[in-house]
Amino acid sequence: MPPFGSTAIPEIPPAILDSPLMRRGGFDIFSGIVDESIKNSLLAEAVEQQTVITESLVTDSDTEEIRGGSPRRKFLSSAGGEFQRAFYQSEWLINFLRDLTTPFLRPTGLYGTFSYYSRTSDFLEIHRDIVACDVAVITCLENRFGEDKTGGKLCLYPSRTRELLSDIRATPEEGAYEVLLEEGLTIVIYGGIVPHALLPVNQDQTRVVSVLCYQAF
Repeated sequence: MPPFGSTAIPEIPPAILDSPLMRRGGFDIFSGIVDESIKNSLLAEAVEQQTVITESLVTDSDTEEIRGGSPRRKFLSSAGGEFQRAFYQSEWLINFLRDLTTPFLRPTGLYGTFSYYSRTSDFLEIHRDIVACDVAVITCLENRFGEDKTGGKLCLYPSRTRELLSDIRATPEEGAYEVLLEEGLTIVIYGGIVPHALLPVNQDQTRVVSVLCYQAF
């Protein structure tokens, strides 16, 4: 089978299969990784970075992408700034993630990103993360609602890690586990293993997240 991090469904290495995070289903949600001060600083930086915002818009997905590819999506994003960079590269955070996943984990680059789901029906279809994002760390910085508070949930498929994305997309209700990530909460996910999606946001909903990627080497 192809090695972990390739463009085909890999065998999961024993070190990852036996890791605390994988034993929890390949993801977990944490409070306290980002305290109120860090959350506010990240959100302020996300607002500042809106000056360099770009749109991610894809209307037709690749049919059989395994890692990365081009899933259907509609949302806005920007590069992270210096505060997020310092948080992303912090020794304590990296050590925490290594204890949770694998000792062979490192930041993918210097910066993370901010994503903005702020327009009605902004979404990201079922996908696995790119090869350089074996572990994703997603923190909700803002999640403001109108009257309908059901939109913008993360939808994960921890029981369907060995399936092609096209099969999961054909039966998206099977094995779906929906999570509403509240402000200040962080989800750590084996993004290259566990298929996941961001369900469409509703009218008058604004969701801003910090996204950090780490690679197993």
